[in-house]
Amino acid sequence: MGRIRFERQAPVMASDPQRADVACFVGLVGRRPGAVPDAVRIWLVERGWLASPYERPPQDALLDLPVPIDTWDAFDQMFAWDRRPLDDQGQVGATYLGAAVRSFFAQGGRKCYVVRVAAPLPYGASPAERQERLGRLVPRLGDRVDVSPGDRRTWRGVGHLFGLPDVSFLCLPDLPDLVRDLAPPPAVEIARTEPPERFVECSAPEPPPPVDGWARRLAAPRCDEQGYGRWARTVRAVAQLLAERLREVHLVTAVPLPREEAEIDPDVLSFRTAFVQLAYPWLRTPGSQGLPEELESPDGALAGLLARSALARGAFRSAAGLALVEASALAPELRRDQTERIGDDGLALIDRVSLFGPTPSGLRLLSDVTASADPSYRQAGVSRLVSTLVRAARRLGEDSTFEPSGEALWARLQDRASTLLRALWDRGALRGATPEEAFEVRCDRSTMSQQDIDQGRVIARVRFEAAAPVEAITVVLARDEGGQVSLESPEAA
Repeated sequence: MGRIRFERQAPVMASDPQRADVACFVGLVGRRPGAVPDAVRIWLVERGWLASPYERPPQDALLDLPVPIDTWDAFDQMFAWDRRPLDDQGQVGATYLGAAVRSFFAQGGRKCYVVRVAAPLPYGASPAERQERLGRLVPRLGDRVDVSPGDRRTWRGVGHLFGLPDVSFLCLPDLPDLVRDLAPPPAVEIARTEPPERFVECSAPEPPPPVDGWARRLAAPRCDEQGYGRWARTVRAVAQLLAERLREVHLVTAVPLPREEAEIDPDVLSFRTAFVQLAYPWLRTPGSQGLPEELESPDGALAGLLARSALARGAFRSAAGLALVEASALAPELRRDQTERIGDDGLALIDRVSLFGPTPSGLRLLSDVTASADPSYRQAGVSRLVSTLVRAARRLGEDSTFEPSGEALWARLQDRASTLLRALWDRGALRGATPEEAFEVRCDRSTMSQQDIDQGRVIARVRFEAAAPVEAITVVLARDEGGQVSLESPEAA
C-alpha cells in the first residue's frame, strides 16, 4: 500500500482594510483543471459570490470573480498562466497576467486579488476579439466605466474594486496587448541573458517557468498613434472612476512599447491625475520567458516594489532607489538624455513616468511619480499618504453613520482625526518639530454651512505638512447623511 499524504490548507485570512500594499490584477488567464481550493470557495461564499443571487456559473471556472492570492504557488495551482495559445498548431506561451502576478510576489508583494475576466486570446487574434476582451476588463459606456457602486450585478472587471476595500493598486497587464497595432511587427530573435545571482530576504524558491523557444521569437505588442489613443482613453476612463468613487486606489499601468525603435510621444502621456502611475520600460525576467520577445509589462513589478516599500517603510515614503529582483534587462534601454528631456509642459519623462533604469548597483526604480499636474501630488508617496488618510477616515466615521450632526459628533471626529495624524507624524510621514506644526484638524461651524448641517453632512478640514519637500496640503473630508466619506479637494484630482 502506498503512503497517504495529508496537506493542511491554510484558510484565506481577511486582511486589514487599512493595508496599503494589496494589489488587484484584472486580466486574461485560463483555469487549471480541478476544484477550487476549499479556502477560496469558503471566502467566496462568505462574500456572497457563490450560493447566492450573484453567483456566476460554472463555479469552478472562477470567471469574473475576485480571488484572493497570498503566494505564487496558490496562483499557479488555480490558473493556467502558461497556456496561452500562440497559433493553430498547438504552440503555447505565457500570459501577461501570469508574468505580472509572479513579478508582484518576486518584488516583495504579499497579497493580491486576481479577477479572471476571460481566457487569453491567441497571439493573432482579430481587432474585434481584442476589443471584446478589453470591454471585459473595463466595461465602458462611452468615456465612462459602466459600473454602479451599489449594484453588485454590475461589478465586472475593474468594477470588483467596490467589493475589495483593502486594495491600493489596480493593474491591467493585458491592456497593452489588447490595444496594440493591428499589424504586429516581424518576428525577432532574442539573445537570452541570465540575471546575476543575489540573496533575497524572505523569498521562497520558485520553479522556473517553461521555456518556449518559439514564443520568444514573436514580437512584443507595440503601438502606433491609434494604439496609444485606445490605451489613453481606457486609462482616462479608469482614472475618472478612481477619482470619483475609489480615491484610495491607484492605477499602476505600463506604458505600451512604441512602434519599432520610435520614441514615445510625450503627448500620449499627458494625463493630469494623481490616480495613475505609469511604469516603463518593459522588463526581461524569468517569468517573461514564455512571452513574445521575452518581455513583460512592468506594472506587476512596480506594484510589488510599492507593496514592499509600504510594508517595510510605510506607504508615504518614496520607493525610488529600490532594487529590482531577478530582472536581467530593460527594453528599450533609455539614455539619460531621453529620460531627462524637457517636454512642452516643462516636465521630463522621469518626472511623469516611474522609470526603471541601470545604476552602478544594478537595475533599480529611478522615479516614483504619478501623472498629476500638481507638483505636490506628482510625488507618489504624497498621493499615497492622502489615500491612507481617506481610507482611515472612512473607518473612523463608520460608527457615527446614524448619529445626528452636532457639537459632540464634530468634537469626536476631530479628536480621532488628530490622533491618526499624530500617529503618522510619529512615524515620520509628516514634517514639523511639533504636531501643531505638522498638522491641523478643524470640524466645527467654520467648516460647514447651516445647509450642510441640515442635510446631515459633516465636513472636516485637514491641513498637513508632508515629509516630502512640498508645500502644505489641505484636504476636505465630507460625510453625507448616508455615512459615505469622500475627499473634496481639487488638488487631489
